[in-house]
Amino acid sequence: MIRKFAMRLALGAVVCGTTVAMAQEKAVPTKNSQEGVQSAAPAAPLWLMSCSNQMQPEQLQCEFSQSIVVVQGNQRQRVATASFSRVAGQSEVNAVFTLPHGVSLPNPVRVLVNDKEVGTLAWQTCDMGGCYASGQVDKAWLQAMRAGKTLSAALKARDGSDLSFSFQLNGFTKTEGMLP
Repeated sequence: MIRKFAMRLALGAVVCGTTVAMAQEKAVPTKNSQEGVQSAAPAAPLWLMSCSNQMQPEQLQCEFSQSIVVVQGNQRQRVATASFSRVAGQSEVNAVFTLPHGVSLPNPVRVLVNDKEVGTLAWQTCDMGGCYASGQVDKAWLQAMRAGKTLSAALKARDGSDLSFSFQLNGFTKTEGMLP
């Protein structure tokens, strides 16, 4: 079922020429079993953070990310993820975006905050999880994200059509501020 939906999404991109996906902050409806009434439960945080020193025991590597997830019935499929990482105590920040297959690898990913370009990402590889683009995040890019409302990844599909994936910046500054 999810594969059919993903195929329809891809076909829609070809037919429409542009596909836009956006992470949304909404309450998750829940059903009260006693009354049969739906109510709104608080939404999960938009930005998730994790830190580990598993790869390099002498350094704590922290990452904060947001994913766009398609929910159909009881099934969920991640469409895109924007991740930012840095070593604890250092200022250098790197971005890695995971995007769906079918992208044009010769064209870089343009990153925009509130529709203004703040940087570009170079494609690294593709695997079963999607295609990965990365790059270093400078101070101006970070400042734009702290003040912005929407972060977008603009790219080209293999057929030349435009694709855009948008992430909400609500809570970005708070999450970034928790990094060691």
